[in-house]
Amino acid sequence: MRSIKIQIIFFTCILVLLSLGLSWYIALKTCERSLVEYSIDELSNVADEISISIQPMNRQGAVQFLTINKGLTNARILLYDANGKNLWDSQPEEAKIEYLYVRPEFQRALKEPYNVSCTYNKTLRLHTVNVFKKIDLIDGNVIVMLSKPLVQVSRISQKLNTYFFLALLSLFAFAILLGHLIVRRILHPLSELSSVAANLASGHAAKFSLVGPPEVSNLAASLKEMSENLQQTLALLSQQKDNLKQLLDSLPAGVVLADNHGKIRYLNESTISLLAMHEGSYVGKPFVGVIGIPKLIELYDRLKEAPESETYFDISKPEKKHLCCKGKSIGSGFLFLITDVTEQRQLEIAMRNFIAEASHEFQTPMTVIKAAAEIMLDSPDLSKEEREELLKKIIEQQDRVSNLVDNLLYLARLEGQSIETMAQNRHKIRLDQLIEDLVNEYKSYPQGRNIKWNVNIQLKDAFTMGSPEELKRAIGNVIDNAIKYTRRKYGEKEGGIISVSLSDGGRWWRISVSDNGVGISPDIVLNIFDRFKRSSTDKIRRKGEMTGFGLGLAIAKNIIEAHNGLIEVTSAREPTTFTINLPKMKE
Repeated sequence: MRSIKIQIIFFTCILVLLSLGLSWYIALKTCERSLVEYSIDELSNVADEISISIQPMNRQGAVQFLTINKGLTNARILLYDANGKNLWDSQPEEAKIEYLYVRPEFQRALKEPYNVSCTYNKTLRLHTVNVFKKIDLIDGNVIVMLSKPLVQVSRISQKLNTYFFLALLSLFAFAILLGHLIVRRILHPLSELSSVAANLASGHAAKFSLVGPPEVSNLAASLKEMSENLQQTLALLSQQKDNLKQLLDSLPAGVVLADNHGKIRYLNESTISLLAMHEGSYVGKPFVGVIGIPKLIELYDRLKEAPESETYFDISKPEKKHLCCKGKSIGSGFLFLITDVTEQRQLEIAMRNFIAEASHEFQTPMTVIKAAAEIMLDSPDLSKEEREELLKKIIEQQDRVSNLVDNLLYLARLEGQSIETMAQNRHKIRLDQLIEDLVNEYKSYPQGRNIKWNVNIQLKDAFTMGSPEELKRAIGNVIDNAIKYTRRKYGEKEGGIISVSLSDGGRWWRISVSDNGVGISPDIVLNIFDRFKRSSTDKIRRKGEMTGFGLGLAIAKNIIEAHNGLIEVTSAREPTTFTINLPKMKE
């Protein structure tokens, strides 16, 4: 139904039909309402007369009265007691309603002195008016029901339907003819212009006819001028669109364009995402009100005096990001380029921290080596025992430096390997046997004496896919930490307890290592798995005791996560518990 001609004819017919249908409906409902109201008034008057007549009587007298005077009305009269039992019917040959107690009309009649209802029988196509009136007799309450079918309503409806159908046919034919004449009168001159416009839209040469009625000729002249201007404008817009598209496609960042009046003229989706703005259209709105970031507003003010400038700022929602915004003053306003430099900033901070921490860790043993060498150089008369002691310190510190270099290289290799490369060295292993061997190995070390070991490994055949050497190193680092901090608290005395267990965690094998040592200080517990992270208690060294570098747990975390597992610390003080979850091997 895209043709205007068909649409006009169609809507003309619809309008005629709606007008006629509405008229028919109003007339029918008005007649029905008038007849129903008249019947209700008639039956109500009869009910009032019956109520006045039988109210001083008992039920038997009421029945006798109704039997004698049932000719008062042509409506059907029924008498019921308060329980819905039929006492009398003026038309016993009709179908009786023997029990009306459950009907809502009857219930309302018991509570109210007067009730009216109108029903419609779809089968017989007949309206019926029912009037219920409660009457207080000497021996109890009764309900008088007067029922009258409205045959006139059905007859009127049939006649109106017949008239409506005949009028419908006549008006439908008239509407089609009228619509056709209107369309031909209006659209014929426009159809010629439509064909010319179609040729113009397809790129062909279009010739506008200026001959015809004044309205059509003026419209044709205007369309001709408009087509010429449109061609020029489209060519210019196409070129500008291509240039702008190329510019925006080459910038993987947020772009905001504001005019000299402080109104936003363009804002891309990257800007909305970077600044965590709500979705919507911001074109034409104030730059200060929409952006609302103080540093960007300051940048906007600076650009009014300087041709270009930049600023850095942070966004905390939905996640913390560090952004850089470069602004430039252009002829019609200001252009802002927003980029996310969070990763670059984090890399710079991590690199600075790593260099500082690694330098510090290297500096301590190198200082000891230098001091020992200087003593040997400046004191040629040292005894053999003193010289051996200094040489022993040099060797220990050299071993310490070598151990630090080995750990750093191993950690770098773990972080640099791809998942596919690490998966090549994995095979089926038994965690229960691996943990038992590790515990027995550490129990035999001198550091493990005077420590009570609680080992609970009841599971057998706890298979997983992994590298035995890497898992031994990861779990061994955790056990080694437990021994070190337990001895830090108890020394050579008894009282230290280390618990190692292996349990079934559903989809995981859960390894738990607990100790009652000095614990982990709250200042470090959240970052315990980072490089060079040690608690304040770890930095206090006993005489002759070598402290760690803070790389063991970082190595353990990388190994466990490379095996698709999870390691976490579940308590910061006694007992300190580390939990390792490794996936079960799929059957």
